Amino acid sequence: MMALGDEMKQILSVAHSLSGLQADDFEALRAIADEAQPWAEELESQIRDLLRSHEVTAPYAETYLNGKPAEWFRSLFEIRDAQEFLHRQMNIAVEHVREGVPNEVVLALAPRWVEWMTAKAAQTLGYEKSQEIAVIMTRVLNLAAVVMIATYDMVVRRTFIRETGFSEALLKRLQTRTLQEIADEMKVEQAAAAAAAA
Repeated sequence: MMALGDEMKQILSVAHSLSGLQADDFEALRAIADEAQPWAEELESQIRDLLRSHEVTAPYAETYLNGKPAEWFRSLFEIRDAQEFLHRQMNIAVEHVREGVPNEVVLALAPRWVEWMTAKAAQTLGYEKSQEIAVIMTRVLNLAAVVMIATYDMVVRRTFIRETGFSEALLKRLQTRTLQEIADEMKVEQAAAAAAAA
């Protein structure tokens, strides 16, 4: 199995390389910090309300982003080092594993942050600036989500290997053996859902 430090570096390298994140993205966010940071509590409230509005997501209202979405949002406007930012997202992913916050919550909420922040920026900074910020925030939040999800997967896999004593090669063999069975079961479930909806 790859050393933990090497796997962390690989996750960050791949995610950063493909994200489109530009050197001056965080500089642009720092430039609007005075205007944007006061939005934190309102955006946190919107996120919590959205999570609480659905029975299946309500349990994550207090654990998503360590229960501190406003603090996480404010931190976006203080970043001077992309690596530090990415390490913070990795650390949040570990806490998400600990608290049972699933990756679909992270993925589904990333565009909502962009949507709501763009609306606030349009009110405060004007339409043109809000569109520029929307593009930057899309890159930043997508990268954050990718790093969190990849780290989540890494942590769960490594935990399983350490706790069972299985080698990574054995885990891959077990996965390969079981994949077709799961794929077939999924098709049956999907067909049943489609028939029920018809």
